[in-house]
Amino acid sequence: MAGWAPNFSWLTGTLAVGGAVPPEHVETLAAQHGVCAVIDLRQEACDDAEALERHGLDFLHLPTEDLCAVSVEMLDAGVAFARPRLTAGRRVLIHCEHGIGRSATLALCVLVDQGMTPLAALSLAKDRRPRVSPSPEQYEAWRAWLERLRPPPPIPDFDAFKAIAYRHLQTQD
Repeated sequence: MAGWAPNFSWLTGTLAVGGAVPPEHVETLAAQHGVCAVIDLRQEACDDAEALERHGLDFLHLPTEDLCAVSVEMLDAGVAFARPRLTAGRRVLIHCEHGIGRSATLALCVLVDQGMTPLAALSLAKDRRPRVSPSPEQYEAWRAWLERLRPPPPIPDFDAFKAIAYRHLQTQD
């Protein structure tokens, strides 16, 4: 299946965020990109768990409606799934349909869980994948997840969040 250009970006050496992977490219995902685990946040579709398993990929489905907030429980589940794999140096792909909001929200939580401050995580994600732009509702879900951490990290207000997440919309004077 030569010529496939994956729609994901590596935020770190082991964590990628992006859009859906066509089923015919699961083998490429594992063999050429070294992905060992996939988290799919789409409600409108779902990766083929059997195909992923055939190629040795662990799989978690956290169905969330497009443009909507990922529940705190699903964010917890996604972080808990990713943590041991990332700690072991395994490559994890978090995706939704386009890699803009749902997957980015979970990736931000994972980055914070890995030790980054929230704004540093957002800056990294935006720098590595410029289309990262969680919706205001998704920001609220991230904030709610951050507030539950003990001790809570410095939680950015919406203005600080939007200055980074929506910087591509700012006009140049």
